[in-house]
Amino acid sequence: MNIQKTDPAVNNRMKKTRNNEKYKVGKNAQGKDMEIDVAFFSGKERAENSDASSAVKNEKIIKPVNGISAVILAAGKGTRMKSDKTKVLHEVSGKPMLAHVIDACFEAQVSDVTVVAGANIQELKSFAAARYGGKNIRFVLQNEQLGTADAVSSVVKAKIPLKDGVMILSGDTPLISADTVGFLIKMFTKKSDGGIIGVSFAENPAGYGRIVRNSEDNVIRIVEDKDADDREKTIKVINGGIYIIRKDSLERNLGKIKVNKAKGEYYLTDIAALMYAESRPLIPVDVPYRELAGVNSRAQLAEAAKIRNKKVLEKLSENGITIVDFDTVYIEEGVEIGSDTTVHPFTVIKAGVKIGKGCSIGPSAHLRQGAVIGNNCKIGNFVEVKNSTIGNNTNVAHLSYIGDSEIGSNVNIGAGTITANYDGVKKNKTVISDGAYVGSNSVFVAPVKIGKNSVIGAGSVITENVPDDSLAIARPRQETKTGWVKKRRKK
Repeated sequence: MNIQKTDPAVNNRMKKTRNNEKYKVGKNAQGKDMEIDVAFFSGKERAENSDASSAVKNEKIIKPVNGISAVILAAGKGTRMKSDKTKVLHEVSGKPMLAHVIDACFEAQVSDVTVVAGANIQELKSFAAARYGGKNIRFVLQNEQLGTADAVSSVVKAKIPLKDGVMILSGDTPLISADTVGFLIKMFTKKSDGGIIGVSFAENPAGYGRIVRNSEDNVIRIVEDKDADDREKTIKVINGGIYIIRKDSLERNLGKIKVNKAKGEYYLTDIAALMYAESRPLIPVDVPYRELAGVNSRAQLAEAAKIRNKKVLEKLSENGITIVDFDTVYIEEGVEIGSDTTVHPFTVIKAGVKIGKGCSIGPSAHLRQGAVIGNNCKIGNFVEVKNSTIGNNTNVAHLSYIGDSEIGSNVNIGAGTITANYDGVKKNKTVISDGAYVGSNSVFVAPVKIGKNSVIGAGSVITENVPDDSLAIARPRQETKTGWVKKRRKK
């Protein structure tokens, strides 16, 4: 058999751990058992070899990738989520899981994307139309949930014009990165005659499919955990569920996959043995373990969100932002923050927010979509800002709600200030101009405009515009009755 070899360095590492034995891989055309030498090594050498995992971070896309189509499997019902919303549209870091996968493809310059959907197809189409507009995303219906191989077959049967390399991913893997996708594509174009598969080393591989390889690091087959024998269970290299396969090999072998009698489904993992038998095997490529994790429950969704949030915070920290407590600060992807800004504990910042340089945010602040904060601002504890711009050197220090507003520069907003923006029908705008001073516990009933350098007395309810350089007090006049308490006690 003309099996492709790996780099000599890889083979040398494997010689230290493998234990070659005869292994049956199927039957030949004459119906006789085929046996080959197989290295039943545990896969520990993959964990000890840092080259593969670090390459994901260090490899860069040199030029646009051509000839790759992405097929994203998203037809699963997600019954364990116990939700009316389709599983892949549940959000991680402010973005649906499916969007994370699609964005990773686009950022890796894979622009040809097909999503396999089931009963959720209209929901997914609506999502894509709203988020991606005219980008090239096709949808194919999988009429029945008959397994991963059937899902991919539905794309072929629909006569989708796939390119030479077909990348197959799951729509419920929100931690996949563009760097990893790009790295896999490079390895596919450099090393594979048939295809590659993303794999990882797992110290505790229980529950995962095992990658059975020969001494030359070609994949012989993928065995599910429940079907593995005692020897196969010692394998710690697991199936990551992401493939890139030559179109001709994929189309030729999909029809050969037989139904799993126990489940009544067709498994794409069975294609590994078929490709090995025709001397065009899958080549395992190491990818970060966490990026392969699928989400099937609310608990796993929360864990994925925690991992993704940590990456966001790390990236911000690397760009000159101080995150006081990584465990309590939540910042979604797509937030822009200037250098020397400090984000204090228990702060939530949603996607699309922009914050300038030298600001102090929190603790316990909530910045929602549409908030634009200037330079050297203070957004303090228990302050919520939504769909509002705040100019440079402005302080909103305590216990305030700023919604649908335009706040100028050098403004002081006192504790307990509220912009009453909703009249029960529509949202209205509040404008507070440069240099204004707002006393504590003030309410602005929008629409209303406060002029430059004006002062609002504490406790005021402002319903009318205030000119520049003016004082506005809108509260009942205080009345003090001297000695009233003593007189009351004498009665």
